[in-house]
Amino acid sequence: MISESSGRNKPWLERPKLRPVELVPVQGRTPDERAVALRDPERLAPKPVVLSLAAVAILQHMDGRHDLGDIQTVLFKAFGELVEIDTIMGLMNVLDENMFIEGETFERFLAQERQAFASMTIRPSRLAGQAYAADGDTLSEDLRKYYLDPNGPGTMEPERPENAGSILGLVIPHIDFPRGGPCYAWAYREVDPSDPPDLLVILGTAHCATERLLCVLNKDLATPFGPAVCHRDLAEDLLSRYPSYKDDEFVHRGEHSVEFQAVWSKARLGRNAGTRFLPVLCGSFSPFLEDGPASSWRDEYEESLAVLKAALDRERGEGRHVLIAASADLSHVGAQFGDGFQVTESVSRDVREYDLALLDEAASGRADDFLQYVFDRNDRTHVCGIAPIYTLLRLLDNPVGRLLSYQQWIDEDGQGMVTFAGMAFP
Repeated sequence: MISESSGRNKPWLERPKLRPVELVPVQGRTPDERAVALRDPERLAPKPVVLSLAAVAILQHMDGRHDLGDIQTVLFKAFGELVEIDTIMGLMNVLDENMFIEGETFERFLAQERQAFASMTIRPSRLAGQAYAADGDTLSEDLRKYYLDPNGPGTMEPERPENAGSILGLVIPHIDFPRGGPCYAWAYREVDPSDPPDLLVILGTAHCATERLLCVLNKDLATPFGPAVCHRDLAEDLLSRYPSYKDDEFVHRGEHSVEFQAVWSKARLGRNAGTRFLPVLCGSFSPFLEDGPASSWRDEYEESLAVLKAALDRERGEGRHVLIAASADLSHVGAQFGDGFQVTESVSRDVREYDLALLDEAASGRADDFLQYVFDRNDRTHVCGIAPIYTLLRLLDNPVGRLLSYQQWIDEDGQGMVTFAGMAFP
């Protein structure tokens, strides 16, 4: 029987179920101590929780089926020490208070957050002051340095082939700026501040589960450079024609792949640019991988895509410059991403070859060949940006792209590698 001494015991903590989380190695309290930060990919938890390795051993048994006695037994077998139930309950309470456990506390908080987000007219910056500077002047200088980085383009001046028209599409990373900043700079150099687009469609990668494959957000996006103003008339028209676009609106709340592009584009275009934005999240294409290109949800995707494409074609037909940006990283390999191997020079070369072949399919504009390339290889390198890149190709008519930059980030211990690229479609 669980002790009632604290008066805080709750039924869902007797058999705790952990929400989907990320585990990030961090420095412990001493140089030799290893610890792990528990992080919420949906950014609903107010802050990460740092746990010892002993505490981490509990997490795999927090599946809603094991009670606290089961967890106590697991710890005894693993470490040879009997941990008091009250101690385990103390950890459960900490995780519950920080929204890492399913149950009434989290459900009540989630309902409040959903209601609050639905009433907002502007999506707040979730990562300002964390992933990037919250002060516009400081951030502007930080981003400028990426253009001048040895891996960057070396200049902020646009440089496109002679007689090239306005840029129509971009593939841009959504990795954090310290790792991918120079590659962002390669892509954003293609955007000419003196000739800004009338409409910038950001196709984000949804890192959390969605009900639908395309989700339109009818809200401005807050940035340190002022709001990225939503094209409200267009968004409202899309939602009236296809109401399911709104089903996953809440997923936009914590998604960084759209936020990062809003930040870079506002920095590039300037605070007073007249460009309007259309934020769109693309859900996972995993059903295609499981069921093949003829899977049942293909019909839903095609229907939602057709409505969006028709709307963008109308914008172009009225003489507006529409720029579509696919916020997409590429391969994720190594033990950090579930592979049973470390990242070596050989792995790096193999992934580079794989990625460049995939990007070649994209550059040719062959959307279905691009998708088939991933299917045929069972997405063996865990490409993150399949959905937005494919959607970009489908929204442009016979696009021909050119690769601007391909880069890899490799963990210093060889535990993981993330790759990304900048690509332009004139």
